Amino acid sequence: MPALPFFLALLLNACSQPQDPVVTPSAVQFIDAAAQAGLEFEHYNGFSGDYYYVETFGPGSAFFDYDNDGWQDIYLVNGSYLTGLAPDPLPSNQLYRNLGDGTFANRTDATGAGDQGYGMGAAAADFDNDGDQDLYLSNFGRNGLYRNDEGHFTDVAAAVGVDDVRWSTSSAFLDYDLDGDLDLFVANYVDFNLNSNVVCKEGKIRTYCRPQAYEALGDILYRNDGSRYSDVTSTAGIILKGRGLGVALSDYDLDGDTDIYVANDGTMNFLYENRRGSFSETGLQAGTRYNEDGRAEAGMGVDFGDYNNDGHQDLFVTNFAYETNTLYHNSGEGHFNDVATRVGLSEASYDPLGFGTKFLDYDNDNDLDLFIANGHVLDLMDQVDTTLTLTYYQSNQLLRNDGGTHFTDVSAELGPGFAAKNVGRGTAVADYDNDGDIDLLVNGVADPPRLLRNDGGNQQHWLIVELVGAGHRDALGTRIVARFDATSQTRERQSGGSYLSSHDPRLHFGLGSATNVDLDIRWPDGQEQQLRAVAANQILRLSQRPAP
Repeated sequence: MPALPFFLALLLNACSQPQDPVVTPSAVQFIDAAAQAGLEFEHYNGFSGDYYYVETFGPGSAFFDYDNDGWQDIYLVNGSYLTGLAPDPLPSNQLYRNLGDGTFANRTDATGAGDQGYGMGAAAADFDNDGDQDLYLSNFGRNGLYRNDEGHFTDVAAAVGVDDVRWSTSSAFLDYDLDGDLDLFVANYVDFNLNSNVVCKEGKIRTYCRPQAYEALGDILYRNDGSRYSDVTSTAGIILKGRGLGVALSDYDLDGDTDIYVANDGTMNFLYENRRGSFSETGLQAGTRYNEDGRAEAGMGVDFGDYNNDGHQDLFVTNFAYETNTLYHNSGEGHFNDVATRVGLSEASYDPLGFGTKFLDYDNDNDLDLFIANGHVLDLMDQVDTTLTLTYYQSNQLLRNDGGTHFTDVSAELGPGFAAKNVGRGTAVADYDNDGDIDLLVNGVADPPRLLRNDGGNQQHWLIVELVGAGHRDALGTRIVARFDATSQTRERQSGGSYLSSHDPRLHFGLGSATNVDLDIRWPDGQEQQLRAVAANQILRLSQRPAP
């Protein structure tokens, strides 16, 4: 063949081949710092080959400052053995103290925080209002409440009446009756025990069952009565049964009390509107029970956040593979609309199976982005699905908010530590290194954790607000509106959100180019406070004024 025609043939052939997209690294990179930081941990799920249903759903994690030194510590939830010979030593949850230099030291044994139940999730709050953060642990089996007494933890769940033995998942603290102390909501999943393990198959392959194999359970609402908690579930109107996995809280209707949303697996989701201490499930009227096609999806993780800065808390739910994650836009009139397709979220979420999720402003550009931890529940997914579009190990996703009208999947731009595949489950967020940008902690099934340190998110301005309430110190239910540059951001101080996890209690504002900000604060008891021209790039500790 003559030289020129041969060259043209090569050129045409090259042009006809699919080309890998050129990925330009983002100015923000997430570095997996878990090993460097000293998180020597690997989740134990007790896998025995019998495919016990519980093995594939945990674990969660928590950021909280257990020793009040200003640095967010880490609590990693672990599983346990289910049958056969017990491992030595027994697996337990692990507590790591933040040393303030980017590293953590294991303080599990020294603090007594190492619960050895089959762990699912954790929620941190100062339930006894003594000035330090306690831990509620949801388990497959008896739940735990670890009271923190100056850095040492004691399980008081039985003593105060919150040691339910059903399979619990996500939990959250709130002052639902506005009496000044912290109550507790716990989601329950299904009625499963080792003796009722159903043999399930996909084709000829033994694997984990679908949720319909087991009966749904009811959730629990505990009222704080001082020295004990009382189960007020039915009297308060929490009456429906669902396969609860995710819990998120918000005053979505701006009436001054905290409402509850539960993401259920394969059944309709629940929106419990708080009507001054009693609840009514209003999901059908509000539009949050189902997706825009009127279908119940397999809800996993959930979070509230104001993605378009209109002052109303919107709602995001992660769902099963071959469904799409759902973004419900809050119209401000007591109704939500599924806008996932309109803002570009549907295609990105069709194949992955999402669990932990959080609204966060990772690049401090004045709008809330979305993080999703992904990972399938079927460990032999590549054999079950021969199309190879689904896998057990999956990459996590970060969807950048482009001005409140569209989200763009920028996961591939954020570095190899971010792209590495996992079986992602519980996700907690915090600024663990106090540098002004939000970091991520992902705990996964039979995996080491991912501590994804945000490098570069603080190139734009920021403000972090730590709240201390005059009633309950955690100030849960506080609402802050930050105003600057003819725009505003609204944040709520709430427990819960994501999946099985607990987060940095401090409120983070990405300010873009703004160097100062005005704050309007509404405390849980309705007291209002204003601060003007607050300087950017600081951690502001804000204490509520005592009532006159």
